[in-house]
Amino acid sequence: MTAWTFSMMSHEDWYGYTSALVCIVAFGSFAVPIKCKAARQVNVDPLVLQTYKIAAAFLTSWLVLLWGVPFSFSPWGFVSGLFMVPGGTAGYYGVQMAGLATAQGIWCSLKVLVAFGWGLLVFHEPVRSLLGTLTSIGFMIVGLVGMSYFSSIEMTTTSTATTTTSNDG
Repeated sequence: MTAWTFSMMSHEDWYGYTSALVCIVAFGSFAVPIKCKAARQVNVDPLVLQTYKIAAAFLTSWLVLLWGVPFSFSPWGFVSGLFMVPGGTAGYYGVQMAGLATAQGIWCSLKVLVAFGWGLLVFHEPVRSLLGTLTSIGFMIVGLVGMSYFSSIEMTTTSTATTTTSNDG
């Protein structure tokens, strides 16, 4: 038996892993602009940032034609957009309210679970081990709950604004 090396990977594997790496960086960073100082100073509405993101996705999606991918149209693209627009907008609101790390951690974990559910329940994609799969999902849920709980800011019931002193004598 020989040791596995990168040279054993096919071109499709290289494209797949490279695309996954780009996806990780892009999806892990797309909400960063809403936390930047300039965006906070002008209080950019999440719908505005979502509009920019969707416009960029539409314009850059044509680049695949340069690599020889044939043009094809599917109405499922519109269905995908119906999910992408409200999901992205809610994500921007989540970043504003809960913070980048907490919001990203929550929605990315849930996104994995939802996508896995679609693959398993709707498209009947096979799994190597049902027990291993269910155990992994359990660990992921426990991790998600722990991350959400310990990364949230505890709200205090008293405020320094309400405790004022009077010098009226």
